[in-house]
Amino acid sequence: MTSILTNMAAMAALQTLRMIGANMADTQRQVSSGLRVQTAADNAAYWSISTTMRSDNMALSAVSDALGLGAAKVDVAYPGMESTIDVLSEFRAKLVAAKEDGLDRGKIQTELDQLKDQLLSVATSASFNGVNWLNTDAPQNLWELSSLPASITSSFIRSADGSVRVGTTDIDIADISLFNVGGGGALQKDIRSLGDIGGFRGSNVATYGDPGYQDFDFTGAFTLSGTDTISFNVLVDGSSSYTVTIDEATINAALSKTDGTVSNDDDFARVLRHAFGTVNDVASVILRFNGVRIQSVETTGSSHSSIEITGVTSNFGSGNFGAGLENGATSELADDYPQWSFNFSGPFNVYRDVEFSFDLQVGTDPATTITVTRDMVDTALGTSDGKISSAADMATLLDYVLDGKGLNVTASGTSILFDIDKTLYPDAGRRAFIQIGNVTDNLGPAPDFDILDVDITDPANDLDNYLTGVDAMLQKVISGASALGAVKTRIDMQTIFTQTLMDSIDKGIGRLIDDDMNEASTRLKALQTQEQLAIQSLSIANASAGNMIQLFQ
Repeated sequence: MTSILTNMAAMAALQTLRMIGANMADTQRQVSSGLRVQTAADNAAYWSISTTMRSDNMALSAVSDALGLGAAKVDVAYPGMESTIDVLSEFRAKLVAAKEDGLDRGKIQTELDQLKDQLLSVATSASFNGVNWLNTDAPQNLWELSSLPASITSSFIRSADGSVRVGTTDIDIADISLFNVGGGGALQKDIRSLGDIGGFRGSNVATYGDPGYQDFDFTGAFTLSGTDTISFNVLVDGSSSYTVTIDEATINAALSKTDGTVSNDDDFARVLRHAFGTVNDVASVILRFNGVRIQSVETTGSSHSSIEITGVTSNFGSGNFGAGLENGATSELADDYPQWSFNFSGPFNVYRDVEFSFDLQVGTDPATTITVTRDMVDTALGTSDGKISSAADMATLLDYVLDGKGLNVTASGTSILFDIDKTLYPDAGRRAFIQIGNVTDNLGPAPDFDILDVDITDPANDLDNYLTGVDAMLQKVISGASALGAVKTRIDMQTIFTQTLMDSIDKGIGRLIDDDMNEASTRLKALQTQEQLAIQSLSIANASAGNMIQLFQ
């Protein structure tokens, strides 16, 4: 249908031209910016991810800068440690030379003074941007601190839940410092000696419990004849009961006699041993002064160790009724467990990196070594200074480290008492055993002087002590240098990883939002062609109205 009011063809052509124009505008924007997703309207999800990752990359760039700053600090401190090692080695060599008879110690001291100045110069010069790890200003002695931490920002981490955090590489400056205001540097006096460890050092004990027993006094000679008997019950370890009967035949067999006479306590002990028969498997008879001891052999399988004589009867005269058994035990012992104690000698501190240990055996278990560290002290006592101030503190500490090891430790005044934990080791008597010994610490030789105070011209100063102390200082500096070297390697690895991670994130962002320029240029060319055709189509549609006018001429 042809209408003079509505040109349907022109409207269709115009709509097509508009759509082509919009697509061309998008394509031209993508070509000019190089981005397929430039705003949230293009693709909200991809735009959000890419924006977040760009922000993270900026944070990683800051991390990279921080790593560079940290690396600079390490690069300054490490040569200082190496130089200190060289100077200390020379210092030690001078001390060795001073041991030679006839050498002028004054001249050697002059050389040592120059080396001391060099050590101080190295420590004070190893500074970067005002930060000096070799010459610190902590007011406390470094050995009294748990640590003197420094950290280098080394990572930026985004978790799966969207939270972010900054990771650090931590360095304990207390292990590196050469000189500290409050003391404790590697070239200063070491105050960590544990002394006698509150009286515990030198302990060497091995003690058992005693078997359960009852002692009886022998009341005098007696004779059994005919139907005469002495009878009694024996309860061993509270679990096994036996009845023992002595008659004339028993006496004669035990003593190789024929008259049934027991003349003294030795005879009585021999008669009891013979009369016991199978009881000998669980109990024994021991001769004691003017009497006998009946003692558990601890083979009944019970954890108890005890003897109980009851029900003593006889059918002969009342004077020597039971040879003394009827009078009851004059002394007895049941379920004995060993104890051991020592007296607390005075307060001491367990400093950082110091520990003491001792060997322990309880019961029939194999011996083990118990080690006590600064962290254990602070945990047991609820403190942060590693100080054991009293016998109560020492008992609390030892009870803490021996938890589950079979011993309980308590304090009474200045005495510290060790008891077997009967819930873990219930067997009493000779089966109950405690052994404690070899109490040592890991400190070894430690300098009791500052390197700057060394003076070999004073006869009161011991050269051997200086040599030992300087060697200990040298070992500590070597350990500090090793720690710095490990940190340096870690920083280098993290720097490379951070740069690689930033590059990977850039690639990931590009895959999400970058435009394919080959495809975009092809698409733009196609749209330009479509635009020309749409214009031509619109021109044709508009020309149809002119043709209509000619029909009315």
